[in-house]
Amino acid sequence: MANKTIQNEKTQDKLILGVEKTVNAIKTTLGPCGKCVAIQGGEYPDITRDGATVAKSITLKDPIENMGAQIVKKAAQSTEEQAGDGTSSTSILIKEMVKKGQRYLNTGANVNEIKDGMEAAGKWVSEYIKNHSEQVDGDLEKIKQVATISANNDPEIGGLISECMEKVGINGVITADMSYSLDTSIEVINGMKIERGWASPHFITEKESGECVMTNPYILVVGEKISNVAQLIPILEPMVQEARPFIIICDDMDEVVLSTLVLNTLQGACRCCVLKGIEFGENRGPVMQDIATATGATYITPEIGLSITDATTEMLGSAKKVVIGKYVSIIFEGTGDEDAINERIEAIKARLEDKSLNKYDRGRWEKRLANLSGGIGVIHAGGASEVERVNKKATVEDAILASKSAIAEGVVPDGGYTFLWASEEAKKDLFKKGSKWTEDEAVGIQIVLDSLKTI
Repeated sequence: MANKTIQNEKTQDKLILGVEKTVNAIKTTLGPCGKCVAIQGGEYPDITRDGATVAKSITLKDPIENMGAQIVKKAAQSTEEQAGDGTSSTSILIKEMVKKGQRYLNTGANVNEIKDGMEAAGKWVSEYIKNHSEQVDGDLEKIKQVATISANNDPEIGGLISECMEKVGINGVITADMSYSLDTSIEVINGMKIERGWASPHFITEKESGECVMTNPYILVVGEKISNVAQLIPILEPMVQEARPFIIICDDMDEVVLSTLVLNTLQGACRCCVLKGIEFGENRGPVMQDIATATGATYITPEIGLSITDATTEMLGSAKKVVIGKYVSIIFEGTGDEDAINERIEAIKARLEDKSLNKYDRGRWEKRLANLSGGIGVIHAGGASEVERVNKKATVEDAILASKSAIAEGVVPDGGYTFLWASEEAKKDLFKKGSKWTEDEAVGIQIVLDSLKTI
C-alpha cells in the first residue's frame, strides 16, 4: 500500500486526539494509589497499574489517531527502559504540552522558536531536579522506600528488593521471574551480565519483554569477524541436528551471515541468537575469555592459533538459561569449571593490588571481578493465578529499575511536588529582568512550566 501525504488542520487535530485517547487510558494508573486497568489480549486479561503496559496495548482504528498513540507509546517505553517508573507522568506531560502547543501554533506562532523555548525550559528543570536530588549512597532503607512506592505501595516487594541488594550488592544484577507458588521469594544464583544485546530483533522469543530467552543453550565464543556462512557450517550442523538452541558471541558478523541465521530462525530450522561487539579495544579479549571461562567454552581466537573453522562441539560452552535483551544479556549458571573460574578471579584480584592502576582501568578490572565472582539475584513473583503472577513480575521489574535509577541519580520528594517547585523557580530565573527571549520562545518556556503543574 502506497504512503499518503496529508497536510491540513484536521489531520493535526486527529493526531492530537490519538494522544488524548491514549493518555486518558494511561492516566488512571498515575501514582502509588493509581487504579488498575484491564487489558484484553490472549487467553486471559492482563490487570496492570503500569502506564507503559497500558500504552503498549493501545492501537486505534483511525491511522492518523494511531500515530498519536504510537508517539505516546514510544515515550512511555523509553521512560520505562531508562527509569523503570514515571511512565504515566511522561504520558500526561506529553498530552499537556501537545494541547498547549497546538493552541499557540493555531495563532501563527513560530514553531521553531516555541521548540527552542521548550527545550530551554526542559534543560533548566532537569538541572534543578538533579541539583536538588538526595543521593541514596547504598542506603538500603531508602532503596526499600523507592521500590515500595514504585511497586504501588507494596512493602513486600520493596523489602525483597532491598534484601536482594544486600546479598548481591547495590550494583549487582537483579532480575524477576515467575514462581509457580503463592509466595514471592528471592534466590541468589551464579551468573554474569553482558553489556550487549541481540544483534537482530528477529531473534526475540518473548514479544512482551523484547527478550530472547533460551534454556540450556550451546554457547560459541569467537574472537574474530565471521565473514561467510561456510565458516560456520562445520559447527552449525551438529548443533542443528541436536535441535538444541545456540548462541554465537563474536567480535563481528557480516550482514549476509546474520541474515542467513535470522532467516533460518524465522523458518524454524534452528533456534539461535547472535551477540556481537562485546566491549571495545583491548578490553574485549579479556571479557570474551571471562565469558568462555564462565560457560565452559573455548575462546576461539586467532591470537592462540584457532579459527572459527576449527570449532568443534567440545569447544562449545553452555548455561542453564540465557536472557538476551536489547542492550543487556544475562547468563544464568554457566557450566564453566569452578577451578578455572577461581583461578581467573584470583588473577584479577592480584592485578587490582597494583596501586599504579588509574581509575578507569581499575573500574574495568573491578567490573570483571564482580561479573565472575558475584551472584545474580532472582525475585520469583508468586500468585494465586497466572494473571496475578504476570502482573506481579512486571511490578517487580519496574521496582528494580526504579531502585537502580535512584542509586544512579538520587531521589527527590514526590514528583508532583518537585515539578511544582521547579516550575516556579524556573519562571523566576528564566524570566528575570534582562532576559532576551523572543515572544514565541517565552511561549515555549511557559508551555513546559504550566504542563509540569498538572502532575
